[in-house]
Amino acid sequence: MGLLSVDLLITLQILPGFFSNCLFLALYDSVVLVKHVLLQLNRSKSSQGQWRRMLTPEGLRCVWNSFLLDAYKQVKLGGDAPNSNVVHVTNKNSSSGKTGTPCQLLDFASSERPLLPAFSKMVEEFSDVADFLLVYIDEAHPSDGWAAPGVSSYEVKKHRNQEDRCDAANKLLQQYSLPPQCQVVADCMDNNTNVAYGVSFERVCIVQRQKIVYLGGKGPFFYNLQEVRQWLELTFGKKTESRQTGTEK
Repeated sequence: MGLLSVDLLITLQILPGFFSNCLFLALYDSVVLVKHVLLQLNRSKSSQGQWRRMLTPEGLRCVWNSFLLDAYKQVKLGGDAPNSNVVHVTNKNSSSGKTGTPCQLLDFASSERPLLPAFSKMVEEFSDVADFLLVYIDEAHPSDGWAAPGVSSYEVKKHRNQEDRCDAANKLLQQYSLPPQCQVVADCMDNNTNVAYGVSFERVCIVQRQKIVYLGGKGPFFYNLQEVRQWLELTFGKKTESRQTGTEK
């Protein structure tokens, strides 16, 4: 009865956010549909493309599961950082690691330096004081699932095995070049990292001394990189000329 009450409470907490996401998807579909109809009326060549709806049964399942992952995530601010199993993916700009090699998330964390997700500009500015790691999880918009419109240049099917997931991560690296200081891993097929950190669809966490020192909101609507930058600047200061000089010595 206790567990049932907890599940019911979590469901009630999830519903407002879930319905607001559904409303957003419905509005998005409406705007795209109007644009599609106008293009057809104008007999534009660009109207020949297929119109993909976002508010679909598959989409609703994905959104609902993302809220469940967020609600049941293991990570808590100030708590221990789960040492999830991952698989190394080779960054073409980095010489470390071999694609397919099993490892654990905290293998990439130093004893004192914070470990956080990789974003090119932040890596360039703070790589002297922090380590950066990008974890590729289950594909949010697979071409054979909840496909998103306008992403034909980067189409990835659902991952059937670990090789598929690593191949998809490598394809991502080919599309977007990352600095050599950035390490890249893929979640295992049991999605243990996604479950532990409640990543779906995206989340920023900062780990220091194996503790969660920053826990970002659920993406994409509460995904705030400015907060991450503020945390780094408050902890280490802005990248001033004096800090650059000190690093180069």
